[in-house]
Amino acid sequence: MLAWHHDHFCYPSQATQKRSHQRERDEWLACAAGHLDEAFEPLKTLVVEKLDAIIRASSLVEMVHSFIRPSLHSCKGHISQEALNLIMFYHNHRRDKNGKRKGKAPIELLSGEA
Repeated sequence: MLAWHHDHFCYPSQATQKRSHQRERDEWLACAAGHLDEAFEPLKTLVVEKLDAIIRASSLVEMVHSFIRPSLHSCKGHISQEALNLIMFYHNHRRDKNGKRKGKAPIELLSGEA
């Protein structure tokens, strides 16, 4: 889990922090491999899949809030349902520009179709 945690922080980090997180990740993976021997790879795959499946609610809520904030400021706090629907459509269909979901839209990840 600690290796996954450091790997997770590699994406947004600057170069020096990224190397530090990568080094920590590699150390934790080596430690786990030393203790688990043959069972290491299947357990690593299982743990990473389970941890990647967790939806972190607070980061999701903050992302949506930051995404809607400019629209809320422009309309003085009163936003129509139609405007919210338009923002939701844009968010679900825009393609990510970087990160591990680069080139994919949230609706593609959910439906599995381009």
